[in-house]
Amino acid sequence: MPADMSDNADHLSTRWHGLRAALAGLNGYVLLLRWLKPDLYRACLSENIRRGEEYLGWGLPPRDPIDFLWKNRPSSLSREDRVHLPPRLTDAGGTSLTELTMLAAATRLLQPRCVFEIGTFNGRTTAVFLMNTPPEARVYSLDLPPSATPTEKNMIDSDCSLIQRRRLAAYVYEYGLEARFEQLLGDSLAFDPSPFAGRVELGFIDGAHALPYVRNDTEKMARMIAPAGLVFWHDYGGRGRFGPLTAYLESLQERLALYRVPGTTLAWTQGSELRKLLPD
Repeated sequence: MPADMSDNADHLSTRWHGLRAALAGLNGYVLLLRWLKPDLYRACLSENIRRGEEYLGWGLPPRDPIDFLWKNRPSSLSREDRVHLPPRLTDAGGTSLTELTMLAAATRLLQPRCVFEIGTFNGRTTAVFLMNTPPEARVYSLDLPPSATPTEKNMIDSDCSLIQRRRLAAYVYEYGLEARFEQLLGDSLAFDPSPFAGRVELGFIDGAHALPYVRNDTEKMARMIAPAGLVFWHDYGGRGRFGPLTAYLESLQERLALYRVPGTTLAWTQGSELRKLLPD
C-alpha cells in the first residue's frame, strides 16, 4: 500500500475509534439518567459530547497554558513553588477542581498585578486569583447587582437560575481576601472598559453564556487586556445551551490563535492575539 494511502487509512481508523468512543458515552446509563434524573441528563450528555469531540480532535486545538508559561515567560518562581486553593472547594456550579487548579497555576506563574473577571457568582474562582497573585495585585470582578432579576429573554435559563441563588463573592469575604478585591456591579453589556484599557494582565470570562454576552465580554476584554496578558473563557465545548458560545469561540480561529485546555471546559489565548479583534 502506498504511504499516502496508509496514512489516510490510519487517519480514518483513528477518527472511527474516536467516534466510537464518543458514541459509547451514549450508553444505557445515560439513557437511564434521562428517565430517573432528567435534571442531570443534559449535563451528562453535554459532557459526553464535549469529551468525544476533544478525543476526535474537533474544535479548538489543545494547548497547555502552564507549559506555555514555563517555556515562554521567565519567572522568578521555582518549580518548588505551590499554588493556593481555598479549603472549601464545593460549590453549586462554576469551575471544576481541575479548572481551579489550572487557573491557580496560571495566576501563580503569570504574577499579574491586575486581574479582571467577568462573572463573580459565589467568588470561588475570584478567591483563587486573590490567593495566587502578588501582594500588590488588584482583582476586579464584574457581576449583576444582588437585586437584579434577569429573565430568559436575554439570558439562558441556567444562568437565570444561578443568578437567583448566588451568594455574591461569598468566598472572598469568608477567607478575608477583600483588601485587594473590588466588586463591580452592573450588566456587562453596559460596562465601560475604557478605565482598564491595556491594564489587565489576566482576564477570565465566565459571565452570562448567551451569545450577545459572550461576544460583548470578549470584545471588551480585548480592549482591557495587555499584550503580554492571558485570557481564559469558561464553558467552552458545550452544546445545547452553550452551543453558541462554543461556535463563537471556534469562529475566532480565523482571526487569532485560540486554544482549549485539555480535559477541561477552559479556552485561552494571549493578550496580543485577542487584541487582534480591536479595530485598526
